[in-house]
Amino acid sequence: MKRRDFISQSAAVGSGLLMGAPIFADDQIAEEKQIVKNAAQPAKQIHVGIVGCGRQGRAIINVGLKIPNIKITAVCDILLSARRSAKLYIESESEDENAEVAMYSDFHEMLGKEKGNLDALVIATPDFLHAQQTIEALNAGLHVYCEPMMATNASGARAMIQASRDHSRLLQIGLERRSDPRYRHAAGKLLQTEESRDLLLGIVTHLETQANRRVHSELIWAERDTLPDEILKRYNYESMSQYRNWKQYRKYCNGQCANFLAQQLDVLEWFFKIRPREVAASGGQDYYKYGDTFDNTAALLTYAFPKGIVRGICRVWTTTSAGGTLPFEHVFGENGSLQTSLSGEFFRLYAEPGLAKWNEFLRRGDLIKVNVAKEDEDPNLIKVRETGNVVPYQLPVARTGSVIQLHLANFANAVLGTEKLNCSGEDALPSHIIAWTIAESAETGKTIPFRDEMFGE
Repeated sequence: MKRRDFISQSAAVGSGLLMGAPIFADDQIAEEKQIVKNAAQPAKQIHVGIVGCGRQGRAIINVGLKIPNIKITAVCDILLSARRSAKLYIESESEDENAEVAMYSDFHEMLGKEKGNLDALVIATPDFLHAQQTIEALNAGLHVYCEPMMATNASGARAMIQASRDHSRLLQIGLERRSDPRYRHAAGKLLQTEESRDLLLGIVTHLETQANRRVHSELIWAERDTLPDEILKRYNYESMSQYRNWKQYRKYCNGQCANFLAQQLDVLEWFFKIRPREVAASGGQDYYKYGDTFDNTAALLTYAFPKGIVRGICRVWTTTSAGGTLPFEHVFGENGSLQTSLSGEFFRLYAEPGLAKWNEFLRRGDLIKVNVAKEDEDPNLIKVRETGNVVPYQLPVARTGSVIQLHLANFANAVLGTEKLNCSGEDALPSHIIAWTIAESAETGKTIPFRDEMFGE
C-alpha cells in the first residue's frame, strides 16, 4: 500500500485528533530548515509506538517514516481496520525490508508486551485519554510525544508534568508552531530582547488571533467497523456516533475551539512571556445539531504589557473557510505589525509609513524588504501618493516540509540527547489554562480574572 492509498482509504476510520525557549547560534536557522537531512545517518534509532491511528496518528506515521532516527515498531487502536492499515503501511513503506510492526487493540497490553522494546510513545488518541495514557507511559519509563490538548483539565496536565519529572522522561506536546523555523526566527531574532521588540513593534497596541475551518458533516462509519457494545462501554462511549465524532462532545474534550485557542495563544506566551489579566468570552453551539461543544467562540483578553494595557481579540469559527483565510496570530504596534501563521502566505510583517528603525533588522539580515515596485519602476523612489502605505517585509527563512515532521524530529533528537525539547509540558501548560478559562467564560457568560495561582505561580 502506497502512502497516498493509506491516507485516502483510512480517512473514514480510526480515532484521531485535529490536530523551552529557543537558543540560536548564527548557523542554527539553516540547521532547522534541514533538521531531518542533518540526521540522515544517526548513530542510534529510537523505537516508537503509536497510540491512536486516526487522522493525526496517520499524519505522524507518515512523517515518522521520513525521520531516519525513528523506527515505528508498534501501533495501537481499538478499531481493527485502523491498526491493521497502519501496520501494513509502515511495513510496506519502511526502508527495512524485514520491518515488523506489532499490533494492539489494548493500550495496557501494548505497555506490558512491549516493555524493553520501546523508547517512546506518541499519544494521538481522543483528548480525554491523554493524561491517563501519558502518565502510564511515563511511569513505564517511556518518553512521550502527546498531541494537544494535553488533558481536559489543569489537574490532569499537571499530573503529566509531574510524572515526567518523577521518572526523568521527556514530555513533548504537539504545539508544532514551536518547531516552525519562521516562528523560531521571530522569537529568537526579532523578539528575543527588549531592544529588538521595541525596534520591531514599539508600544504594542493590540493583539488578534483567528482560526477557522469549513463546515463538516457528522462522521459516519462502515458497517464492518462497528465496534461491539462492550468495547464502546469500556472506553466510555455510548454509541459509534460518539466514538466517531468525539470532538463534538464535552465528555471527551474541551471542544475544537479550545484546541485552536491553546495552540495560537501559546505563540503569545512564547513570544512575550506574558499572560492575560482577564477574559470575557462568548460562544455557543450555533450550527451543529449533534454533540454539545461550542462551534464558534470569540474572546476579549486584557493584557498588562510593560508599556500599557493591550486588548486581544481571539476568534474561532468552525463553520466557515473565512474566504480562504488560514489561522493566524497578529501583534500590532506603533512601529509595525507581525502576523504569524503556519502558512507562509499569511506570515507577514509590515512597517508603519516613514519608519527607519527596521533598517537595523535589514542590516543584521533578520528581515528582507519586499520589492513592491511596478515593472520598470525604481523601487527606491518615494511617491507622495504612497507614503501612507505600510512597507512589507519577509523573513530570510522558510519552512521546507511538514511542521509535524520538524516537531517530531525535535522530539527524537531530544530523546537521543542532541537537542532540547521545543515544547515541553511546562511550556504548553499556560496556554492550555488560558484556553480552558476562555471556554469557561464563554460557557458562563462571565468575565474571569486570571490569577497567578492558576498557573502554579
